[in-house]
Amino acid sequence: MPLEKKSNLKVKSLKQILALTGGVTSRIFALIKDLSIDAIATGDECITDDAIAKWTPVWSRHANGNRRLEKSGV
Repeated sequence: MPLEKKSNLKVKSLKQILALTGGVTSRIFALIKDLSIDAIATGDECITDDAIAKWTPVWSRHANGNRRLEKSGV
């Protein structure tokens, strides 16, 4: 199901997508999926430049959680 509004992303945001994902196709799809879900939940109905700037990769979130566990001795 497509979003209701067109996402007019700037070149800077598109470059940021490539930087965040390393150009890995599966990561690009994960990013788009996450941002689409957020866009629907917030009622924006489009992916925005701001949303891309604030997005944290899932693989980064897991890495940060693992580091916290290691530091706590778990």
